[in-house]
Formats: sequence, structure tokens, C-alpha cells
Amino acid sequence: MTKILLQIIFLIGFCISSYSQKSEMSNAFKNKEFEKVIQLGKQLIESEPNDFDGLLGIGKAYNILNEFNKAIPFLENARNCSENDWQFAWSNIELMESNFAIGNIEKANKFYKKSLEYNGTKNSTKKLNGLALLFGFHSFYESWETLETDNITFHFQNGTSIINKESFINEREEAFLNINTFFSSDLPKKIDFFVWKSNDEAIKILNNSLGFTNPKYCISHNRDTQTKGHEITHNISFWFDNTNNRNRLINEGIGVYFDQTNSNRTQNAKNTLQSKKIDIKEIWLNANQYSEEILYPIAGAFVESLVLIDKEKFLELCKNQTYENAELIYGKELEKIILDFNKKLNK
Repeated sequence: MTKILLQIIFLIGFCISSYSQKSEMSNAFKNKEFEKVIQLGKQLIESEPNDFDGLLGIGKAYNILNEFNKAIPFLENARNCSENDWQFAWSNIELMESNFAIGNIEKANKFYKKSLEYNGTKNSTKKLNGLALLFGFHSFYESWETLETDNITFHFQNGTSIINKESFINEREEAFLNINTFFSSDLPKKIDFFVWKSNDEAIKILNNSLGFTNPKYCISHNRDTQTKGHEITHNISFWFDNTNNRNRLINEGIGVYFDQTNSNRTQNAKNTLQSKKIDIKEIWLNANQYSEEILYPIAGAFVESLVLIDKEKFLELCKNQTYENAELIYGKELEKIILDFNKKLNK
């Protein structure tokens, strides 16, 4: 009797401990403490190797941190431990994401199709539909034409204004090579470069205006009239250091500076301002408050000035684009850089 009682007490304590760890993992997710999620999850599966919540939590956290190869073993184990539809749905969706992000496109598509077989949760279904449209897996893309180069997979919607696709493709492949000569980034997969016939249709299907890039997956969705290099640059610069802390001024400035148009960026910025005065520090700190029409030309001119001043310091800034980090990189020189740039544009 005593032995049975001790076993019951042990099981109750074990369940309480497991519940406590899962609660901590949930709170860590809410607080975006993904390293902590992984740590707690690994502690949980040490004692319960087949715990679905622990395995899925670790895999999801690794995906969020762009550590896709590390995510896959945990997600495969989560799928093997699944018992309910929602568990099969989540594990297959996360495996779709991981495999797509490292270039296993066919495998990712199989996980997508497998995910459709299960009744997932509201959140898992939303993620599945969103990724399917982003990745090009959705049936909407069945009529699109796909062509590949060494670094880019192009997806063309019927009805674009592009007359010579070969020239269009070659120009963007060359742009990729030119831009990556500067960054020397190691992308995990080819860029998936979607070319839409109209912005209105993209908004209707994707609920997002063109062009935009999701660089963690090396994906760009584009208007057919966009510059050769802007969205390609966002993919390349992201993978220069995929843990980077991006700021809108610097990030969009990078896209404009490397857009391959070779325009006079300082003059473009002056034309945009039309004699209005600016302070680049204020824009840096509050970049989200400015429209694309104002921000982009100014950002492109500012990034150009930073590159010309010191390429190595600029590359260091690319990893963490905050103003505070710029102060650490440039020191007292930053005040002069900003002062000189303000004077140049405020003439």
C-alpha cells in the first residue's frame, strides 16, 4: 500500500513539474524569449522524450530564430508523436516551413499537401494558408511559369508587361552577382522571385502591396516594373548576418543604394525634400513615421555616404542597424557624419 502511495505521489509531482515547464515555455513564447523556449523544451524532453508540446515548441522556436536545420529533427519527432489532427497539422506545417527555408522545395511541398489532410487549429490553418501563398504552393500559382538561374527561381504570372523574359532574368541574375560581390552573403537557398501582372491582384490575393521581401525565406514578390536590385538586395543583406537588428532607414537605404539604377541619390533626395529641412538622426530614430516617398530617397543617399566613408564599418552596421549601435561603431565621428549629411541635403 505504501509503495503504491509513493508511486501516486511521484506521478502527481511529475505531472505538476511538467505542467510548470510547459507554462514557462508558453510565457517565454509570449515574451519572444525563444532561446528560453528551447532551453525549457530540452529540459522537458529529457524526462519525457515523446512530449509533443516540448518537441513542437523547440522546433517552432528554432524556425523563428532562422535555425531551420536545428528545427527539423525536433519537428520530425513531434510528427511521429502526434496523435490528434491538430498535432499532425502543426508538425507538418512547421516542417514545410523549415524545409522550404533551406531549399528543400519539393519536400516542403509534400508537407504542405500532407497538412491539408488534417483539421488544424484556427492559428495553424491561418499560418498554413499564409505560407502557401507566400511560398507559391497555393493552387492560385498553378498557371504561373517558372524559370531558374544559378541564384534565382523566377515565377511569372500570365499577363505581365515583360516582353523579353530572357533579358529580364539575365539582368536580375547579374544584379545578384554585383550586389553579393559587396556583401559575400551565403544564402540558404535560391531567391524565389515572383513577378505579378498587377499590384491590385497581389493585394487581393496576398493582402499586401508589391513589392516586398521576406528574406528569412529568400522570397520577393514584385511588380513587373520594379528596379533590378532593390528586393534582391533585401535578401542578400539579410543573410549577411541573419540575426541582424534592422532599422527601416538603414534597411531601405540599402535597398535603394543597391537597386542597380546608378542614379544620383543625393539629387533624388533633394528633389524629394523640395527645400524642406531634415535631420537624419531624427529620421533614423523615428523611421516608421515617414512615408516611402520621403524615406526611400533620403535613406538611399545616406547609405551611399556611409559606404563611401568606410565600407567595413558600414558592414558592421548592417548587422545591427540601430542608432545606438552606430554610436558604438563610429564613435564621435558619427556626429560629424550626420552634420555633414544634413548640410548637404539642407542646402
